[in-house]
Amino acid sequence: MMEDVLKQIFRYDGFRDGQRQIVESVLDGHDTVAILPTGGGKSICYQLPSYLQTTGLTLIVSPLLSLIEDQVMQIKRRGERSVAKLTSLESRDQKDHILRHLNQLRYLYLSPEQLAVPQIQQRLADIKINLFVVDEAHCISQWGHEFRTEYAKLGSIRKQLGNPTCLALTATATNQVEQDIIQGLALTQPNRIRHSVNRPEIQLIVEQTEQNEKDAVLKRRLKTTNRPCVIYTTTRKEAERIAAFVPQAAYYHAGLEPEDRQLIQQQFLHDEIDCLVCTSAFGMGVDKGNVRTVIHYTMPATIEAYMQEIGRAGRDGQPSTAVLLYAPGDPQLQQFLADKQYASLLWIDQVTQSRGQGESFESIEQRLHLEPDDPAYRLLKSQLKEGKTKSQIIDWQENRKKIRLRELMQMINYIQNTFCRRAFILEHFGEKPVVQDRCCDNCGTLTVDEPVIEVDVNQLDWKRRLEEVFFSSRPSV
Repeated sequence: MMEDVLKQIFRYDGFRDGQRQIVESVLDGHDTVAILPTGGGKSICYQLPSYLQTTGLTLIVSPLLSLIEDQVMQIKRRGERSVAKLTSLESRDQKDHILRHLNQLRYLYLSPEQLAVPQIQQRLADIKINLFVVDEAHCISQWGHEFRTEYAKLGSIRKQLGNPTCLALTATATNQVEQDIIQGLALTQPNRIRHSVNRPEIQLIVEQTEQNEKDAVLKRRLKTTNRPCVIYTTTRKEAERIAAFVPQAAYYHAGLEPEDRQLIQQQFLHDEIDCLVCTSAFGMGVDKGNVRTVIHYTMPATIEAYMQEIGRAGRDGQPSTAVLLYAPGDPQLQQFLADKQYASLLWIDQVTQSRGQGESFESIEQRLHLEPDDPAYRLLKSQLKEGKTKSQIIDWQENRKKIRLRELMQMINYIQNTFCRRAFILEHFGEKPVVQDRCCDNCGTLTVDEPVIEVDVNQLDWKRRLEEVFFSSRPSV
C-alpha cells in the first residue's frame, strides 16, 4: 500500500534508508525523532502518510521562508491543490481565507512565529490535526534559546492543539540536541530513528589564509570550481560585496524584498543563476540536487550549522566539494555576533528596575530608545514576561555564552585538526570513523575540478519569472 502511494503520487520506485521506518512510526501514532542526512528525503516522511489517512491536516512548522516556498512549490508541481502557507507574504485577507478553509487542506506550512498567533492557534484547535511536523528540528536547540523564542513554545502549543502525533526531523543532531528536541516538544517516549550524518559524496577542504588575501583566494578557487555553487558568508553586506565581483553570481539574504527573494531562489533552482552568495537565510531543505560546490567565505559558529550548509551540495549523490576559507579574526566575528543576541547588563538593570516600579514595556522602550524588534531586547522582554528575576536572567545568559563559546571552539578545532576531517565530524555526532576515497584535504585523497568554462546566462525579469512559476502551478485555497 505504501509503495503504491510512493509510486503513484511521488513517482519513486522505492523508499530510501529510514523513510519507511519513519512513515510506519507516525502512522502507528508514535511521536518520532528522525535524523536523516541532508538529501535523505525527509519531506516524504510527512507528506506520504497524509494519503493513507482519510481525514485530517498535516501541520508543518518550518524555519525559513525560502524553505516553505520551495516545499509548497514542489507539492504544487505534482498537482496537489490542498496545500497552503501562512507567512509574512500573505495579506490579512489571504490568511483569513486560508483559516476559513483549513478543513479542505492536506498540508499547512507556517513558521513558529505564525503558529504563536492566537487567532491561528484558535482556528487550528477546531480541526483534526493528524501530524504535527517540526522540520529542521535542530532549530529548537539552535535558535529556541535566543532570538526566535517562539521555538521554545512549540511544546505548549502542541498541547493546546490536542497533542497530535509529532514528527521532528533534522539532518544534524548530537545527543544533546536530540534531548533538547524531545524536551522542547514535550514528546512522550518517542521513537528515535537515527542515520549517519556522513555525506560520502562531499569531499571536505579547509584553506587557511590571511584576512586581506581572502578575496584573492576565493577568486582563484572559483576558476576551478564546479557549478552550481553556493558561497556562504556571515553578513548581508559581505554577501552583496562578494556577489559584485563573482561572475554570474547573485546575492540572497533576509534583507531583500520578498519578491526578490522568490525570484532569485527560483532562478537558482532553474539553473538561470549558477552561483549564489548568501547568508544562512538561504538553504535549509531547498531541493536543488545538482549543487556541486559549497564555499564558506567565513566560518560558521557551530559544526551543526556547517553540516547543514554543506549539505546543500551533492543531493543528487554525485561527487561534490565543500571548501571552508579560514583567516585569523573569523572566530572573533562569530563571537561578536553571538554576544549581540544578549542584552547588556545595563539594559537588564534598567528594564528590570523599571518593570519593578510598574512601568509598561511601551513606556520603557520610548524612554530608553529601545527597538522592540531588537533580538536582544525581545529576548529580555520575553524572559521578564515569564517571571524571571534579574539574577536568573544574568545567570542564564552567562551559561548560554559558555555553551556558545564551547561550540565555537569545536568548530575551530575542526579547522585546525590535522587528522581526517570526516572522522572528526562523525566523532562529534557520536559515530565511528569511515575510510573512503575523496575524503578530505588532510587525508590527501581529493579530486581536482577542471577549469570552469563560463557561459552567459540569460536572466529573466522578476515579473515574467513569477508569472511563469505560478501560472504553471495549480492554485491552492
